[in-house]
Amino acid sequence: MQAHDSTLGSKAFGERAEAGLIVAYQSHQDALRFLSSALGQSNGAALLQGPTGSGKTTIINEQLGWSVRDAAVALVDGVHLAPRRLVTSMLAQFGVNTVSEHDEQLLEQLNHFVTQQTRTARPPVLFVDNADRATPSALRLLNWLAALESHGDFALRIVLTGKARLSTLMRNDSMRNLARRHPAVYSLNPMTAQETMIYLRTRLIAAGGERSEKVFPIEACEKLHELSCGWPGPLNKRAIEVMERIAELKSAKPVPRIIVTRDGETVAEYELTDSKYVIGRAEMADIVIEDSYVSKTHAMLQVYANAIVLIDLNSTNGTTVNSTIVPKTILRNNDIISLGRHRLKIENAPVLSAEIEEKIKASDTMTMRNLADLRRSRARRIVTALKHQ
Repeated sequence: MQAHDSTLGSKAFGERAEAGLIVAYQSHQDALRFLSSALGQSNGAALLQGPTGSGKTTIINEQLGWSVRDAAVALVDGVHLAPRRLVTSMLAQFGVNTVSEHDEQLLEQLNHFVTQQTRTARPPVLFVDNADRATPSALRLLNWLAALESHGDFALRIVLTGKARLSTLMRNDSMRNLARRHPAVYSLNPMTAQETMIYLRTRLIAAGGERSEKVFPIEACEKLHELSCGWPGPLNKRAIEVMERIAELKSAKPVPRIIVTRDGETVAEYELTDSKYVIGRAEMADIVIEDSYVSKTHAMLQVYANAIVLIDLNSTNGTTVNSTIVPKTILRNNDIISLGRHRLKIENAPVLSAEIEEKIKASDTMTMRNLADLRRSRARRIVTALKHQ
């Protein structure tokens, strides 16, 4: 179950998500319309701005899919981008077979290709993601590319993405050719709370999840929107954390517990989170059973990771489990301990392990020593409590 939920989270919001798994929201759709319009203008240049995780890469990949129908396209990551990598990436994605490794001849081939394509009314498109993180030399090359013309038309459509400071690059003298093209600028906006809920539930369903409203109820969606500020990247990370947490909870072992009933009515419930419990009529007992049939210290529960052991403490009337009197036994799920008019039902009992079987074979002396230790410990706590009253 844990592996399933973790895989589902990765498929819906992580690295395993399909490239086509896109949930468009208002700003996403506006950005696509902006790019389509900008690339259709004579200046053919656009800047798409937004913080990390705002969906810029997703948007330009989607736009690239549309642009490739009409022209040669190239997408380059601007992080630490150097001039040679920019040129070789463009030529490779444009499908140009290079005949030389010399920089001058590569630039000549690139120039020839883009101008030839523009003459046929199919100017190529260059997308540079994270352009604000490119090297200065790569930006100077971009500036050279922005000046390429064919019969008075710009020979290359250019789309740059980056953070909010991307537009400030146009003020740099090294980018003056691109600045002269007066690129259109669009700044992305985050999702609203409603869009966030639709985004989360739709991606989960598309990845194969069911009952998305149970995984992402309205309150959870609102909290995730607040934590992510409505940006897709941070929202995906938070959603994966939620899915992983759900998987952890599902895989966690349930806590063993005892339900005490008298004449068929529940009178108490105990979660067995400690290692030892004394059952008896005395007030010092951990599980108090007010029944004349029950001895003051009637029985002991020893709780291990892989077993719960019941030990009769030489009680007057003995201890009965599932209608059989037992001096010592391993309790299994749904076993019933009968003590007079009381019934103690065991829930979430772990299965037996070889290690626990050896512990059960321990001497009664050790058991009685544990009981004596429990009595002394409780007596000390009672004395301490009385002193503070």
